[in-house]
Amino acid sequence: MTRTRRSTARRRCAALAIAALLAVLCRAADIGAAALDDPRTPHDAPHGVAGMLARAEARLTPYFAAQAIPYPPPAAAFVALKEEGRLELWAQTDAGWRFVRSYLIRATSGRLGPKLREGDRQVPEGVYRISALNPNSRYHLSMRLDYPNAFDRARAADEGRSRLGGDIMIHGDRVSIGCIAVGDVAVEELYALASRLGPEGVRVVVSPLDLRRVAPEAAIERAGAASPWLGELYGSIARALAEFPLPADAAPAAGPPRAARATARCRTGDVKDCARRCGRGDVASCTRAGFLYADPSRPGADGELAWAFFRQACAAGDPAGCAELARRLVADDGPRRDVARGAALAGASCDAGDVHGCAVLGRVCAERLVYAGERSACTEERVARAALVQQAACGGWCESGIFEAAAPAAAAP
Repeated sequence: MTRTRRSTARRRCAALAIAALLAVLCRAADIGAAALDDPRTPHDAPHGVAGMLARAEARLTPYFAAQAIPYPPPAAAFVALKEEGRLELWAQTDAGWRFVRSYLIRATSGRLGPKLREGDRQVPEGVYRISALNPNSRYHLSMRLDYPNAFDRARAADEGRSRLGGDIMIHGDRVSIGCIAVGDVAVEELYALASRLGPEGVRVVVSPLDLRRVAPEAAIERAGAASPWLGELYGSIARALAEFPLPADAAPAAGPPRAARATARCRTGDVKDCARRCGRGDVASCTRAGFLYADPSRPGADGELAWAFFRQACAAGDPAGCAELARRLVADDGPRRDVARGAALAGASCDAGDVHGCAVLGRVCAERLVYAGERSACTEERVARAALVQQAACGGWCESGIFEAAAPAAAAP
């Protein structure tokens, strides 16, 4: 390739990168969809909806079996955490509520805080029930919440508000205007379970953020809402969430990266040497140890140790460790899933020059997995910086077609 052609390719690649990443600020896209796998299952698949739901149950029941929970359980609960971007599935057992798995909330609208009126694009907050199931939804499948509930109506009457809105759904696809969009595969599993139990057998808790970890007073401040009854609402949500306890190791990761990326001094492929040097303060060796423990093809692979080393590396300031921790926080299907924290760590890692952190940030922003506003990692300035960091690695990435594949989304109206 001539110098002129290489220069032209670089300029084109950079332009595509910046356009694609800036486009995520105003529309959803499919950048990185393979990393957040959500294949679609058409309604006209063999045996129609019944066959689709049977396949969904075949995917879901192994999660129950892994926890020794009978399927179907007597009752289920869906716990939706808006800021964390996580919908948890819990099953009722003789010993109380048991965690089964979590799903990614794939699109959000509005801000933290309750829904007050029709058209405000807010996702409601409170304790609800499923009031109806719709197998013919525009968004694949949908389950309607009984919003507004008695609390919503009473507060509206106190304040003279009318036209509270309705038709709030948990549904498929990746778009949201006040609803909870979990993607087609996830909604199939949740819908199949709700169909088994009947709408009365499913409880839904929608919380602004995880009030098992954050005090209601702090949540009120972060929501930025002025309603005088918000403390009462968040107190009731916190009490409802107390029935669904999380393990201690599900706590959010600590610390953004504080230092430039370093090279690990441990021997390549020697997990013991990497762990030993990590213990002596070589944070890059902590990251390498994490990757070695995460490799399922290696003897002694240990996913929990991998998490621990990535946490340690990130807390000590290694951008590469934070980038991988961010990816895991978004991709995990357990109680660790935390999109907001993952986005923050990815953004900080990207700011420190780690291209993989930029890639995670791009995926999260492209799919609108975080709320807009001053706390969002998806600001125009940050996304533009992410594009520039990715531009530095453009030579190899352009050949893989990543930026070219993003071009149609960037050009969409």
